[in-house]
Amino acid sequence: MTPKQFAVLAATAAVSLAAAIIIYGSRSNWAVPSESAGKMFPSLQSDAGKIARLSITQGDKTLIIEKSGDQWLMKSRDGYPAATDKVRALLVSLTEANLLEPKTQRPDRFALLEVDDPTAKTSNARLIKIEDASGATLAEIIAGKRRLGQEAAAGEGTYVRRPTENQSWLASTTITGGASLRDWATPRVFEVDGPKVARLTVEVQGEQPYDIKRTEDGAHELEAVPTGKKIKYVNMIDNIVEASAFLDLESVRKASEAAGGEAGTVSFQTTDGLKIKFKVRREKDAAWATIEASGEGDAKKQADEIQNRAKGWEFEIAPSKVETMLKKRDDLLEDAPS
Repeated sequence: MTPKQFAVLAATAAVSLAAAIIIYGSRSNWAVPSESAGKMFPSLQSDAGKIARLSITQGDKTLIIEKSGDQWLMKSRDGYPAATDKVRALLVSLTEANLLEPKTQRPDRFALLEVDDPTAKTSNARLIKIEDASGATLAEIIAGKRRLGQEAAAGEGTYVRRPTENQSWLASTTITGGASLRDWATPRVFEVDGPKVARLTVEVQGEQPYDIKRTEDGAHELEAVPTGKKIKYVNMIDNIVEASAFLDLESVRKASEAAGGEAGTVSFQTTDGLKIKFKVRREKDAAWATIEASGEGDAKKQADEIQNRAKGWEFEIAPSKVETMLKKRDDLLEDAPS
């Protein structure tokens, strides 16, 4: 290497080092080198038996989950059951979390880590509070953005901040769950395999009911097509079956005894004997359905699980699903070519 080449390399290295120092300096207020601060909640493990309630506030929403015997019920959702595994996962993550390293103390940068004011309308931060039966706070934290591990050894974490402090931290665990119903409930109320639907009856309010039957190849067809008519579109019948074969949770409330707004009923039976009945009614801009399930033999266990989950509850369903399920028979048909 000539002296000139060496000088060029040395100059390049000096420029790179200077750039690195500038970049580090611009980031240094995000993290101050420090040893781990230890457990985020040192006493939470010993207080586990006292935990009776948890609440999650995010923006203008607060979800409250209370313990009732062996169940966790969403008090702010009429007491609809929360998924026990989801509640357990949150409590375990909070109990095991270590504060790995301090991050920014500047309030103007909290939103970048999503540890800003969790009650602000546009905030993604979550205020998580755990209480005992008397309402005393056992643990409270603002949980923010997840940090995905850059390397396998780095693992994942969550940015957090105590509500009374400006110091934010990187915690060692993934803290999931917001203030929405789907964050805590089992998202699918029921599901059956569409090709196993043996027979389905559609009763649109004010119209004559009609039946759909399963063909030998697992497809479906309208049982009685009037002379001179045909199905408009090849998939219309199967679409009705597919829309009826599952229910995803959008919103839920105690079943209402109020009359009016009845849209119709869809009932079906599967090849293994499971029977499901949707009873749908419209209310303002929403549609709500009650679900009944029954079955014998191998289908009884599945029916009981669905019935236990659905009995006494009314589920909001998307208007597009209602329109697909409750097609009038005349809307399925058109004149056949002569």
